[in-house]
Amino acid sequence: MKFWRFGASRADDDARRLLGAVTAAARSPALYGEDMAPDSLQGRFEVMTLHAALALYRLRDEPGLAPLAQSFTDALFSAFDAGLREDGVSDTAVPRRMRRLAGDFYGRLRAYSTALDAGDDGALAAAIGRNLFADESAAAAATFARRARGLAEGQRSLAVERLFLPDAWAGPA
Repeated sequence: MKFWRFGASRADDDARRLLGAVTAAARSPALYGEDMAPDSLQGRFEVMTLHAALALYRLRDEPGLAPLAQSFTDALFSAFDAGLREDGVSDTAVPRRMRRLAGDFYGRLRAYSTALDAGDDGALAAAIGRNLFADESAAAAATFARRARGLAEGQRSLAVERLFLPDAWAGPA
């Protein structure tokens, strides 16, 4: 009689693969530097959040992918937790910081999804500008909004397994 299942579920395995693809896309050097995202802890969090939101935006289209979406979210927040600890945040402060990160993440997910659903590139650029640049009118926000819209539209027609591959995340710059 088995009391404990060893090994990860398929959703957990796929979530790790998806997180790897999202992380690689968010770390692209082309997204950082002058007139792009700031190469800082906050800037990297924002770019990662944008890409993770796009992954969840795509996964929500198919109800059968809910377990993958949940496993992906769990893996994402585990990575955020590990990042805080690596950055030297104390064990007692991590839960408080994680609650704040979760609130920030879900607020951004809602704003980006709402703008994508409405086809409102202005609202998408404003949300990205507000979050990534602390300036709704930042010129680079429009670049990121075009990239996000292009990725969301391109990924809509892809089989979910393609999201695990780098080419699914190569969008317009």
